[in-house]
Amino acid sequence: MDNDIEDFFNSLSKDSLELVDQFYDPNAQFIDPVVSFTDRNQIKNYYAKLYTDVESIRFEFKSHVQSNQEHAVVWTMVLKAKLDPKKPIVVDGVSLIRFGGPENKAVYHRDYFDMGEFVYERIPVLSLVIRKIKQALSGGHAKS
Repeated sequence: MDNDIEDFFNSLSKDSLELVDQFYDPNAQFIDPVVSFTDRNQIKNYYAKLYTDVESIRFEFKSHVQSNQEHAVVWTMVLKAKLDPKKPIVVDGVSLIRFGGPENKAVYHRDYFDMGEFVYERIPVLSLVIRKIKQALSGGHAKS
């Protein structure tokens, strides 16, 4: 099953959204720091919008823990946007995915990642504010 998860995420693009139907149960619950859905069509629409401006995306899988039908997958996403393909966005995260239902597809998928890494730190004014907050909270030892 771990290869199925890795294959799905590294094969998914705006041109392969039919993979969503193969991976997710029709009533799958999907949660990330931005959205929450309980329907495969909503998940597919979300991926369609998310991947519209993507030049390329790949996931480097670091580890995978499985207990019965539940999987915890640690990954690094490397995304190149069409607006600035020379400067990739690199974000670390974890996905919790549970399989079940009549077709043993993903019925629950929750992503955990730092929205600051993904979006906020890419906006110049917010980037400065976030960096100052991190420095203050870490006693001046924050990552940039």
